[in-house]
Amino acid sequence: MSLKEKIEIGTSVISMLSIFFGMWFGFYQIKSTLLEQRFSNRLELADDLMSKYISLSEYASKAAFYLVADANDQAKNFKEYSGCVKKHMEELEKIKSKIAAYGSAELVSLFFDSYNDIQLKIQTRRIDFASCRNYFHSMPLIASCIKYDLTGEEVNPSIFYNSFMKELKKLEEAKGMEKFHETMIITNNKLVKKYNLSNKFIWKEVKE
Repeated sequence: MSLKEKIEIGTSVISMLSIFFGMWFGFYQIKSTLLEQRFSNRLELADDLMSKYISLSEYASKAAFYLVADANDQAKNFKEYSGCVKKHMEELEKIKSKIAAYGSAELVSLFFDSYNDIQLKIQTRRIDFASCRNYFHSMPLIASCIKYDLTGEEVNPSIFYNSFMKELKKLEEAKGMEKFHETMIITNNKLVKKYNLSNKFIWKEVKE
């Protein structure tokens, strides 16, 4: 084989290697871009879903306050909360599809067991605080599970309750509500075990 032929073969091999590495680098760049986009989309989803559930929790807390006031013929004194029951149900319908699409199996099961329970009670009886009690009990844990699914951070349910369900917390001081907090803790811890959630979601009181 002549020197010229060797040079031509070497040039061809180099050209083929250049094409191969160019294609590989191109695919790598595409894959990297897609991963970055997915991560960006997940961060956007995390911010949106978490903020929506916090908003939902706040409406639920105000709705609970209004239901108790209404049961005690005090609704006229809390007119600012009168639309919260309806608003809460509207927001609940909006968020359920996102949880179904992006939640873990544990979160989906926990959320929809709670959702189906409240829907059944709404259909079979007049909505009141007693019919929603178990639903309210599960909300702080659901908030913790959403945050964990989207960020990997384990936040105790008590933090969500103390931060975003302030009206419901006020109700604990009302007559007939003496055992509400204790029952909520018991319910929370039973749900943690039922759905095999992290023990870090076992209720821990936050010092104020």
